[in-house]
This record gives sequence, C-alpha cells and structure tokens, in this order.
Amino acid sequence: MRVLLASMPDRHPYFGRREYEIPSLGLSSMVGNLDRRHSVWQADLAVRKWSVRSSVVRAVRRHKPEIVGLSSMIFQYHTARRIAQLIKKESPGTLIALGGYHATSMYRELASGPEAKLLDFIFRGEADHGFGELLDALEGRRSMESVAGLSWKRDGVFRHNADRPLEDLSTIALPDRDHRLYRLFHYYFHKADVMETSRGCLHRCNFCSMNQMYGPTFRRYSIDRVLDDVRDIYKRRGAVRVGHVLIADDNITLDVPRFMDICDGIGALKLPIQFLVQASCAGIAKDSALPRKMADAGVTMVFLGIENANEVNLQQMKKGKIGGVTRTAVTRLTDAGIIVVGGMINGFPDDDVASIRRNYEYFRDLGIGTILDQLITPYPGTGMRRDLIDAGLVTNLYDYQWYNGCWPQVRTKHLTSKQLLFEKWMARREIIEDWRPSAQVRAHYPYFAAFYSLLIRPLIRFNENRMDWMYGVVGRYQRQMMDWVRNNDYFGDMEVDERFFDPSVEGPESIGNPQAALEGGGPPIKDASDEPSFIAKARGLSQQP
Repeated sequence: MRVLLASMPDRHPYFGRREYEIPSLGLSSMVGNLDRRHSVWQADLAVRKWSVRSSVVRAVRRHKPEIVGLSSMIFQYHTARRIAQLIKKESPGTLIALGGYHATSMYRELASGPEAKLLDFIFRGEADHGFGELLDALEGRRSMESVAGLSWKRDGVFRHNADRPLEDLSTIALPDRDHRLYRLFHYYFHKADVMETSRGCLHRCNFCSMNQMYGPTFRRYSIDRVLDDVRDIYKRRGAVRVGHVLIADDNITLDVPRFMDICDGIGALKLPIQFLVQASCAGIAKDSALPRKMADAGVTMVFLGIENANEVNLQQMKKGKIGGVTRTAVTRLTDAGIIVVGGMINGFPDDDVASIRRNYEYFRDLGIGTILDQLITPYPGTGMRRDLIDAGLVTNLYDYQWYNGCWPQVRTKHLTSKQLLFEKWMARREIIEDWRPSAQVRAHYPYFAAFYSLLIRPLIRFNENRMDWMYGVVGRYQRQMMDWVRNNDYFGDMEVDERFFDPSVEGPESIGNPQAALEGGGPPIKDASDEPSFIAKARGLSQQP
C-alpha cells in the first residue's frame, strides 16, 4: 500500500519556531517495522510550520497515499483535525488513521463525537507492529477484529477491538530514518535526531498521562540494540552528520547500573555526538560516578523534573520529598560540566504570588539558568484532573488545544487563571530575567554562546526596553502572549479573547472555548468511571455557559 505518516507541528510556545526541531521517533519506528512491500513516506511537519497546509497538499498530490496516519498529542488534535479535513477534501477516498496519546486516551469520545466521520481508524497504544497489522487487514491478509488496539468502522459505526498488550521491545526493529520527506532537523547549529533506550516509568506522578500509553512499567532495549541505534543515527544521510541526539526515555535513570553501561558503550564509540536526556533527581543522585560517565559519553544536557519548591505541592503530585536529592543532582551534574534544564510546574491549589516567586528564587539559587516553567494541566485520565475538578478549580474543561503546559487551565484558591499566567510571567521576568549562557553552555556551544552574548542578547535587551517604553509592562506581556498564541495557529482559525491577557480588566475566566466539547470529543469518559462526586461536579461544570 501507499502510506503517508505525519506528525504534528504544534509545540510549547517557549520554544522558538526554529529553535529545536526534531523528527517523530514513533513514526520512524513504525516505518522500520513495516513490511518492505509498502511504499511509505514520513512527513514531520515540525520543519514545515510556515507551510503546513501547502506541505500536506503537496505530499498527498505527489505520493497519492491510500492511507494517512496522523500522530497527535492532546493539544495537537486541533491541528490534526484540520489536516484530516484537508486530506479528505483533496482526496476523499484516502483513509485516515489517528494514533498517539490523544487517540489512546480519548478514543471512545472521538468515536462517538460529531467528528468521527473524519476518521476511518483510531489506534490506541503502541503502533510499532499494530499499524502494519492494520495494513495487512486492509489487504485481506487478516481480519480487522484481530488487530488489537484498533477502533474501526462497520456500517459507519466505530467498533473497538480489545486493548493492545505492550510490545516486546526485543521484537521491535530499529527506526527507519531513510523515508523522511524532510531533513532539516536541528538543535541550534547541530543536526538533530531522536532515539530511545527504554519505555515507561515506574513513578506514579498523578499529573502525568504517560501511563495511559505504557502503564506503570519500565521496559528496556538491549544495550547492543541501543548502540546499533546510535551508529544508525550517525550514518551519513545528506551533507552533514547528526551532532545532537535527544534520548526520549521518560526516565532513563530508573536503572542506574544499566544507564552507566550504556554510557560506557556510547563512550567507546567515540562519535562526536552530544546527547540530551530526561532524568529524575533521585536517579542522578543515586551514584556519584554517574554524572562523570554521562559526560564522558557525550551527554551535555539533562532535563530534571524538579517541578516545585513546595513539599506540599510535590506530595500532591505524588513526587515525594525530593528537595535534598534535587540539590545533590544539580551540583553533581554542573560539576561534571553538564547543562541542567529544570522543569518547573506552577498553578497548584494553594499557589499565590509569593509561592510562585519562591519557585523561581529556588531555581535561581540552585544555579539553574535554563528553566522550562509550565502550569499544571488537567490531562484527561489523570488523578490530578479528578482532584482539580472535584475542587472546582478547572477553568477550561474541554478545549484541549490549549493543553500544552503553557496556558492556564485552572485557577488557584488565590489567583484567577488570567492572574496566574500574568504573575508567573512577572516572576520569571523579574527573578530569572533573560537567559544567559552558563559556563557549561559556553563550554559545549562556544560559538553559539559567543554569538548570543555579543549580538543576540544585546538586541533582545534593546527590544525589551523599547517595548517596555512604548507599551508598558502589561502591554509588553499582552503582545508576547498574543505572539505565543499564534505559534501554533497553522490554519488561521485559532480564536482567543485578548481580554484574557489584560489583568486589569474584567474578561473571560478561561482561555478556552466552553463549546469546544462539540469538536474535541466531549467530556472525557475515562475520568469519571468510578467517582460519583467527580461525575456530579464534572457534569455541573460542563453545563455552564
């Protein structure tokens, strides 16, 4: 069959449009595990943000796919829906399959909603082998009923097959990186790619929706397979070899001895690749030798899920008491010359202006200069969503296009949604200020650090001072927020009431559209499966105008 697979371009607005663009690992894995008799093209729209509509149309006209697979996270479904509409208009006979986190967590809602006519198949769970099974069923090699994890139509009505068991990672072939339509993936001045060494996480953080895909499991690829993947990434494709790799494991430090063996193996390859990994503070602090092994293997950057300075908030997230190990982890990494990116979450029920500012002061005092600060987001199916709705704190129940961690979906006991967003912006502006290259950044990216410090940062400071003088602090905030809104507006139909970004006037309580349930699949069924008090509260909120 002729197959086109597409990942969505939407991203967190903090990342500039050209700052960090990498391909979809999930789609590359699917391609690598398909039978070679199929003609397959992978369209990573992350590098087509300025031409999403025309890129999709050109790909459909040129390759004439019989089926298109769309991969979408929850906040990307707004774009995925528009792309599905575009494909159906351009080629009405082309089949559309939706997979990814949104399809996995909301398949029943999508199948019973008004937009079910756009989708021919909904795939939940891992699709490395499952998508190939769907193609076999379309070619008559097996029955549709036999494809676990698949929702498919009979007489226009979706039928849901049994859930798909987690894949045996030893049976998954290497990702196929040779069928990508586009090649301009990068991290600043480095050609970039992505890989994984494991799947899943054993932690029970109740704000995370990952366990809906993998469950509370941790599965490992063999170290030999990991090293083969590194070699494949470095294989020459085009004029420039890959110099930066994101290792997308949810928590690579769950098995520290194994991670150290991986570092030894990668280090022995002696390839000029810099790696970014995601890790837990507890994992990094477990063995004092680990950061040095990571540095020797080429790990130059680590994203740490620090989340919050308040232990009450950490306990509410089911993160436990991690204050001590956080400081140990940050110190050991920076001493090893590794850049630390700190993950922060604000917007908990008891958060006020002072507690938000304490978070930024805490990160500053830890010596973390690169911060990804997000707002708590009530993802469907999570314990945090149930808790927040039961407390009456969720202000945007169903307009999922805003569920990317940047925009407030909740209020606190002390701050409205619009106040929460503004106070977070002010705290970062006044306490962290604008980004400066750390000693670790200067060591690993000397040319970029010099270019930024000597040219880019002075221009940024000049522009910020100019904007403050022209519009005032609130005016500068409003303009930046509207710029961020437009980051993911690829079809020109994203609507937002600009009064939401003016903290001095009465305006909407939520950034979202209360009627969005008609488009995104409606109230999440899974959330309200077994909690009567939650069901009553959710139904009451969903009926509000």
